[in-house]
Amino acid sequence: MARVLVVDDEPSIVYLFKEFFKLKGFEVDTAGGGIEALKKIHNNTYHLMLLDIKMGQKHGLEVLENIIEHDYDFPVIICTAYKHLKQDVELISRGRMDVEFIAKPPDLEDLWRKASRLLKKHAIKTEVKPDSKA
Repeated sequence: MARVLVVDDEPSIVYLFKEFFKLKGFEVDTAGGGIEALKKIHNNTYHLMLLDIKMGQKHGLEVLENIIEHDYDFPVIICTAYKHLKQDVELISRGRMDVEFIAKPPDLEDLWRKASRLLKKHAIKTEVKPDSKA
């Protein structure tokens, strides 16, 4: 079963995303901030993460940098009301991970479209090994 981590300091957003992905058949973990998210990432395997950028204790960009630093291999959907952060995220990720963006308040159809696309792309990428003939 695919596992999703929802990271946001707004309880209503966490609840919305958690219930949405549960209805889609995913196992869902949640974190109310960046420090909690990093602990969960270091101790679990995830197939997708939804990440807020502006959080109190640890900024989402710091979480993203940590994920890249430790070579975690799962796609991320950035959920933010701050559109100007897209360039910052692209500079940090430098193509080393699959990242999508959704605006707040979230459009659940758009979220599902992007999540599905990322999960399919990631599954294909991880199934094809460099030395295999595909």
